[in-house]
Amino acid sequence: METLSFPRYNVTEIVVHIRNKILTGADGKNLSKNDLYPNPKPEVLHAIYMRALQIVYGIRPEHFYMMPVNVEVMYPQLMEGFLPITNLYSHLASFMPICRVNDFEFSDLLYPKGKRTMRFLSAIINFIHFREACQETYAEFLLENKSSADKMQQLRSVHQEASMKLEKLESVPVEEQEEFRQLMDDIQELQHLLNHEFRQKTSVLQEGIAQKKSAISEKTKRLNELKLSLASLKEVQDSLKSKVVDSPEKVKNLKEKMKDTVQKLQSSRVSPWVVCCFPCPVSR
Repeated sequence: METLSFPRYNVTEIVVHIRNKILTGADGKNLSKNDLYPNPKPEVLHAIYMRALQIVYGIRPEHFYMMPVNVEVMYPQLMEGFLPITNLYSHLASFMPICRVNDFEFSDLLYPKGKRTMRFLSAIINFIHFREACQETYAEFLLENKSSADKMQQLRSVHQEASMKLEKLESVPVEEQEEFRQLMDDIQELQHLLNHEFRQKTSVLQEGIAQKKSAISEKTKRLNELKLSLASLKEVQDSLKSKVVDSPEKVKNLKEKMKDTVQKLQSSRVSPWVVCCFPCPVSR
């Protein structure tokens, strides 16, 4: 139990907190340290516990003196003196675990001890502080929620007005309904004609495109055939070139022409020497 998270207060701090938060009026002013420590007074503790339960749960003091409706007792008169203490313990048994105290016993009401009482009161004071902080946050959320709800209601009214205006604008007056119907019929007829004409033009264009595609495919096929024919002709030409041989007569004639040419060249080179061997005639 020493590892609980709530802070431990001394008796002076507890008295101050009880006067400010729990007991009010004469009860708070008359409260002293000796009422709580070292020998706590049971009647003072009972008043503090009842007031804490009233703050947290809204339990009125007279409720502690009433017999619970879910309990059947043969002689309820015998329990009148014990009802306040038993009802108080019944409520504290469910309240103290919320305050992080799990060892609260019935003897802590009848015969309270100083240290245990200080721990119990510290837990209750800490929970009341936590509750007040949560209430402040909750109050802020309530204000935000209220402002959001008001804004939502305002937006809904604006939306409703806008919807009514739009419906009014979209509605056709009675005196213009016949003309409006005639215009709508004309528009539908024109739209039908336009759609029909568009479908016709589209079909014609598609047929023309299909014909062009077929013509292009035929020409492409013919071009490929011509390319294949040209390639085969080139192969035949190359094979024929390798087989071509000059005729023997032509070769013989070429050789004779070459011999004549060589002889002429030789004779043209020898003729000047021959002329120089003979004496030149002297003029007389």
